[in-house]
Amino acid sequence: MTAHYARITDQTVRRQWEKATKVNVQGERVVIDPDGPLAQAQWAKTRYGIATQTLPHGYCGLPVQQSCPHANACLTCPVFITGPEFLPEHREHCGWTLTLIQTAETAGHGRIAQMNRQVLTNFDKMINGIQTNDASSDLDRTTDAI
Repeated sequence: MTAHYARITDQTVRRQWEKATKVNVQGERVVIDPDGPLAQAQWAKTRYGIATQTLPHGYCGLPVQQSCPHANACLTCPVFITGPEFLPEHREHCGWTLTLIQTAETAGHGRIAQMNRQVLTNFDKMINGIQTNDASSDLDRTTDAI
């Protein structure tokens, strides 16, 4: 019985994850075809990645057998994926990043300010992408219900 209920729970989580808005570091929507030929493999990889590579603001989309060349710079990494559940953290981190940029500029540390401007730009793109895609998803759900 436990295996039966665990399978139902996994299927429920998968359906919700497939419907959820997901955006990359550029704020572009990430779409995974649930009916594609590799859908089950993609879900297994994603589920494992979420369980083992969850980051403070999203998930690493890099296959687990590959090593990351970005050394803890996920917010500028092209395979970083995030969603609406992380919006509060993104907004809070934007504030910290802006403070860090201002402090670096005041102290004459131009390189630190420059590196963090890219992170701030990516946060803006991700937040806007999530809000835009989430709003269109809400509209799609409302239209489907009518």
